[in-house]
Amino acid sequence: MKRLLIPLLLLYSSWALPQTRADSLHLKYAEAKSDSVKVKILLQLFDHHLNTSPEKARETIFKSIQLAEQLRHPQLLIKTYNRYSDYLLGQSEYDSAITYYKKSLKLSDDQGYNQGKLHALNGLGNCHWSKGNNEKALTYQKMHMVLAEEINDQRQIANSQVLLAGIYSESGDYTKAMELFTLSSKKYKLLNDKIMYARMLSNIGFIQRRLENYENAISYFIQSDSIYQDLGDESGKAFVTHNLAVVFKNIGKLNDALDYNHRALKGYKQLGNKKRVAYAEYTMGEIYRKKDDLNQALMHYTEALRISGDVKDSVNMGYTYVAIGNAYKELNKTLEAKRNLQQALKVATSLNQELLAMEVYESLSKIYASEGEYEKAYQAKSNYSMVKDSFYTKEKRELASEIEGKYQNEQKAKEIALLSSQNNLQTLQIQKGINERNSLIVFALLIVLLAGLLYNQYRLKQRTNQELRELDRAKSNFFANISHEFRTPLTLIKGPVEQLEQNFDEKLSMENVKMIRRNANRLLNMVNQLLDLSKIDEGSLKLAPTEGDVYKCLRAATSSFNSHAAQRNIDYKVKIPQKVFWASFDRDKLENIVYNLLGNAFKFSGDGSQISFVANYDEYGLQIRVSDAGKGIAAEKLPFIFDRFYQVDSSNTREKGGSGIGLSLSKDLVELMDGTITVTSEVGKGTFFTVQLPIQEIKTRQNKIAEDVPEFGKEIVKKPFALTEADKRNLPSILLVEDNRDMRHFITERLIKFYKVTTAVNGEAGLKKAIADSPNLVITDLMMPKMDGIELCKKLKTQVHTSHIPVIMLTAKAGMDNKLEGLEIGADDYLTKPFDGKELLARVKNLIEQRQKLRALFSNKEIQIDPKKVTVTSIDQKFMEQVLALLEEYSAESDFGVSEMQKALAMSKTQLHRKLKALTNEAPGELLRNFRLKRAAQLLSQKADSVTQIAYKVGFNNLSYFAKCFKALYGVAPSSY
Repeated sequence: MKRLLIPLLLLYSSWALPQTRADSLHLKYAEAKSDSVKVKILLQLFDHHLNTSPEKARETIFKSIQLAEQLRHPQLLIKTYNRYSDYLLGQSEYDSAITYYKKSLKLSDDQGYNQGKLHALNGLGNCHWSKGNNEKALTYQKMHMVLAEEINDQRQIANSQVLLAGIYSESGDYTKAMELFTLSSKKYKLLNDKIMYARMLSNIGFIQRRLENYENAISYFIQSDSIYQDLGDESGKAFVTHNLAVVFKNIGKLNDALDYNHRALKGYKQLGNKKRVAYAEYTMGEIYRKKDDLNQALMHYTEALRISGDVKDSVNMGYTYVAIGNAYKELNKTLEAKRNLQQALKVATSLNQELLAMEVYESLSKIYASEGEYEKAYQAKSNYSMVKDSFYTKEKRELASEIEGKYQNEQKAKEIALLSSQNNLQTLQIQKGINERNSLIVFALLIVLLAGLLYNQYRLKQRTNQELRELDRAKSNFFANISHEFRTPLTLIKGPVEQLEQNFDEKLSMENVKMIRRNANRLLNMVNQLLDLSKIDEGSLKLAPTEGDVYKCLRAATSSFNSHAAQRNIDYKVKIPQKVFWASFDRDKLENIVYNLLGNAFKFSGDGSQISFVANYDEYGLQIRVSDAGKGIAAEKLPFIFDRFYQVDSSNTREKGGSGIGLSLSKDLVELMDGTITVTSEVGKGTFFTVQLPIQEIKTRQNKIAEDVPEFGKEIVKKPFALTEADKRNLPSILLVEDNRDMRHFITERLIKFYKVTTAVNGEAGLKKAIADSPNLVITDLMMPKMDGIELCKKLKTQVHTSHIPVIMLTAKAGMDNKLEGLEIGADDYLTKPFDGKELLARVKNLIEQRQKLRALFSNKEIQIDPKKVTVTSIDQKFMEQVLALLEEYSAESDFGVSEMQKALAMSKTQLHRKLKALTNEAPGELLRNFRLKRAAQLLSQKADSVTQIAYKVGFNNLSYFAKCFKALYGVAPSSY
């Protein structure tokens, strides 16, 4: 009876104590006269019910919220909102938690209550992180960090650093994560917060584990575990044991891993932490998978997936899907494997999880290859390769170790500095006296005043330096652009003249003569604009007015764009009154304004669009309106378009070139004539310029109908040089990628006698043509719309289908940096404009002959296959090494053929044929046969075996066929070799 009584007493006491606490709080609530006191008691009851009765806890917190809302007591309401949100976060009810955190944030912001704002921002960051939305989590957490730093709350700064580190760690940015965990650990140590300091040590160990620095990871876990043991922190101990399980699993100690993981799983279940239970179940699956017990592994993976779904942990669900998919793949259940991997890819895409996506692509490529779906396999492998190199690099490990070392050095330096400062403080306290106080105050005031003056001087100097840097940058951009503008027309003038000089008996074609005149006028116009700018800066540019018909001048200026409009099928509308407007005006400057405005309109309008020019005269003077339906200008860039040297798009891929002085000069000329120029624009709809000039009509002449204006569209525009039909000559093919029409004509004319030439107007079109029909050589300009020459060359040299094609880059940028940039990304040669036509021909001939010599060298029956002799491009070398390794391994198998090569290399028949033909001048079947024959020749020369046995050893089943092929290659029968 006594044995039964003791447990009953213990049970009663465990129930009675909490019940007594609840009764006491209910009694206090009934006796409370103030509603604010009642809310505080309800919050205490809520804390009490959290562990005993979740339903009562939720009912109690709701009641406290209703009462606080009735009271309209802001700080009390903020407190109840935050407490309830924290509860919802713990229950994985993230959407509801976000709703109440936002209520708290708004109310705290209205009241200027910083602590409430900090709590809400931290909670919102935690909610979105738990949901897997790292982008929103980062946004809220950075807001939390800024506010914490503003009020200098060191604990909140440390809390923010912890969550930010967790987000960066989950996204794969271990460098930032390590840095933030290190910084927060220093703060917690100074705050004497042992539990948080231990957590930071655990997290640093976690990062070291992710970076595969397992010895360092174990060291940090053991340090943190000793603190958890002293503090009795079960959650921390479970975290350490789970991570140690992962470490031992990774280094192959599977029994130790199972033991630690069982302890972690038990600890997390006792704590009721479902999210961590899911992690431990996932790890259990990984351990059993390493033990080749796939059924047991799948059981644990499935349980991890179920629990992660319950707590809405999308990230862990994604990784679990991958693990299940890989397990099914090993069980040869490819349908189930692909289904789970596709689910993981959906999670990775929705959460922008690149690490997860990388694992999915790698697994899918292997499955597709095993099923013979080579296109899908190659695409998946390409996607995998794009993200692989950005993670787990040596630099990240070294930087993480550097940060850790820096932290340790800072800690020691800080301790020394602290001891020194304490000694100094004691000395100062002894020496300080009452009589010195006033002198110190005066001295401090003088220091503050001097510091203020110095700071003001520093600010002025910084502002001046910034302005000088911006001016220097603008000038540099201007000279780079103007040199590009000069070099292109110079090339197009110099080339035909040199051709005429070398072949004086041959006349230049009319098209070349017009091209010279057109580009000479272009140069003259640019020089005149530069002279006008110089005169404006000096203040020496003056008006030179003469009497004349303003409308007639405008008709003449606008009609010069008629042929350009007809050529590009642009709806060019000119509305100028059909009468005489006699006035005194500067014809040259008015024409310059019109040419610049219309030139810009045509430059930035697409073919087939609309351009309008309208002029009229009223009481305020002459008004000119120029509009286009081009791509428009963004609102934030509109105020700067009249600035000297400014360009809306200054990249190498802008649609049209320019120096950035046309609109600036127009504005200066308009102001010189006491007029105004304004602009409005909308992106996607076009730009509208309005010029108002105070020109007064002279009434001394009678108005009459203006002379007939040449009818629009009558001028015949000669099309540039083009081949009217497909070039069927048996010559090497060249792809020319150049956006300037005259330059395309000039280069094509030089090459067409010796090569088949196809053209493309920008890098994007050029890349498509190179992939569709592999040329023998590519010539590309550097600055082009949509895709510049640098990007085109990079894509050609990094794709296995085009990496063997030599590339010559043309540019007007003559600097060594530009040349090095082109060569470093794989360009085979580099020509600076203006260039000589003979030099271009020589370089093209040399590069094509080099490739032909390499193929001839490779085809030589006496030379062993060596991938380093095939090409200088690393991707081609790697490809050939892969091919040769494949031949070395499988050529002796008689059933190994071209289809097996395709499968192993994950390439289609056409891709493999085109690539090997370009590199070796041999088709895949021919390459395999010759490889076997060369191996047979080696064995025969060494008298390794009989002819029959050697034929079988190198993969031939038919002896007569072997003898026939051998004699065709070496000129003698195998037995006589």
